[in-house]
Amino acid sequence: MHKKALIVLSLAAIFGLLTAVLVHRTLKGSSSAQAGQKTKPVVVAAVKLGLGTQIKAEHLNLAEWPESLLPRGAFTEVEKLVGRVTIAEIFPGEPILETRLAPEGSAAGLPAIIPPGMRAMTVKVDEVIGVAGFVAPGTYVDVVGTVVEGAGQNAVSRVILQNVKVLASGQRMETQKDGQAIEVKTVTLQVTPEEAEILALASNAGKLQLVMRNTVDREMVQTKGVDEATLFRGAGAEAGSRAMTVGSSQATARSTKKKTETAPSPETLSKATIIELIRGSERTTITFQ
Repeated sequence: MHKKALIVLSLAAIFGLLTAVLVHRTLKGSSSAQAGQKTKPVVVAAVKLGLGTQIKAEHLNLAEWPESLLPRGAFTEVEKLVGRVTIAEIFPGEPILETRLAPEGSAAGLPAIIPPGMRAMTVKVDEVIGVAGFVAPGTYVDVVGTVVEGAGQNAVSRVILQNVKVLASGQRMETQKDGQAIEVKTVTLQVTPEEAEILALASNAGKLQLVMRNTVDREMVQTKGVDEATLFRGAGAEAGSRAMTVGSSQATARSTKKKTETAPSPETLSKATIIELIRGSERTTITFQ
């Protein structure tokens, strides 16, 4: 029994030694492959770079990058990036690519992120109308305009622009009629020249409200709009229709209940017990329910 135990322990030691040798050779081969892999210096962001940021030397670092995995459009020299302007957010450690930069010579700020053929227009909204502060750069919204027709008796609302990209949001100071300065919420939208005309007219004629969209939803929806008179008139008619329907249903239910109470069912009649009593020439019938 003692000899068998020694054999088992010896075999276990041999297998353990073989496993250790194999693991060592595998790790050594992997390290040699990595050591032999060619790398190249790539310019990466040292800090987070926001939209429209003009890049400075202190914003950048050089990092060794596997040459086989080098991203297309990456830079290998810091000097070539100084003064360029970002058109997208770039995070620390991320390689800076040509596709994320404005053309050379572009000024910093908002103009650098406006695509050719488009315009940036700022409109005033309050905190509630601005979807409670959730409107942020990069989100998409629909614009609803509300104006008062005639002598101020009928308000009309309609979607005037759809699928509009938000470029920026912030605050500005505005002076009221009484001379007091208040802080108002502003949102800058990316629009076409034609949409800018619509937006300008609507903002001067009435109030604007932003409706947030799903980021991937690009479907355009045709709406008829709604006016105050039609809205409440329709609601009243609908309520009246519901009241008539409920009243009719209740009357029908009461009528059915009454008939049910007064008329015995065939099942009840079928369960009745009938006894006929004969007293001389008289016959009497007694029914037991």
